[in-house]
Amino acid sequence: MFKRSWLCRYVLLNVILLGLTGFAQEVVAQEYTFTYNNFSLTLPEGWVKQDISQGSEKEVVGSLKSEKTPGTTILVLCYKGWRYNYGNVRIAGLKTIASVYLKGQEMLKKETKVETDRGLTAVMEFWRGAVAAGGTTVFLQSPMGIVESKAGWILMLGFTPESSGAQLEEDFLKMIKSAK
Repeated sequence: MFKRSWLCRYVLLNVILLGLTGFAQEVVAQEYTFTYNNFSLTLPEGWVKQDISQGSEKEVVGSLKSEKTPGTTILVLCYKGWRYNYGNVRIAGLKTIASVYLKGQEMLKKETKVETDRGLTAVMEFWRGAVAAGGTTVFLQSPMGIVESKAGWILMLGFTPESSGAQLEEDFLKMIKSAK
């Protein structure tokens, strides 16, 4: 169900590494909301939508980039249909984190329930992982959020250099709370 090919992992890792080196994809004009079907998020100041990488899984419905925190991105994925639930969407997120952080990962903050401004329940957790970049090991932090919406199960995965983890956590929480 959540099979990840080596090509998809390679594409995802390259998107993250490109963001870290400052050569991220061209950014679409500034907008303050992200919308997909019946789901939307309010973006904090400095966040923009960017094009989704070719070769991304079909579940990837959005890619967001922080213009004020270099190398910081959030992927938005949507899982639709009767066979999906919180548990298997979380497993998909954990598999993606494991495929990105080939040098290892650790949980920084356990699952926490957050109520959105519109009464939805979201679950957030935070991870730290290591990747090889330019011959050195780089540590990143990754918030993961899951919310069930009218559009389906939404999985959000963030990636930022470890030094920017607190800023991404703050922005990620604002986005999750705005989910409707």
